[in-house]
Amino acid sequence: MYDYKKSGRRIAELRKMRGYTQETFAEKISLSWRSVADIERGYRGTSVDILMDMADVLGTSVDYLLFGESRTRGENGTEFSDVEERIEGLPQMKKMLVKSMLQGMLDSLEKVEILEKVG
Repeated sequence: MYDYKKSGRRIAELRKMRGYTQETFAEKISLSWRSVADIERGYRGTSVDILMDMADVLGTSVDYLLFGESRTRGENGTEFSDVEERIEGLPQMKKMLVKSMLQGMLDSLEKVEILEKVG
């Protein structure tokens, strides 16, 4: 059994992060906005099928919605699976921005390593 209230809070948080209202989110997962509101408030749980739809729309895993953590590894089996999931849930433009920022950070790290070897 999972904690409906905690799960509902995670769903609401991700829904808001993705910019969905309860109404638009409900349409995407074929539920009424009232059902979404009840789930988010922890008044009731939902079926596995609906949880899978929610996870897909929110760009996360069912494990995260239920338990607050990803119980699976990312595609590459890395320890960064939670970060990968968050990035995957972003709009394309934001994904490109994150990629550019990470590339800049990695380039800077390489320069620091070179300077440490020289100096």
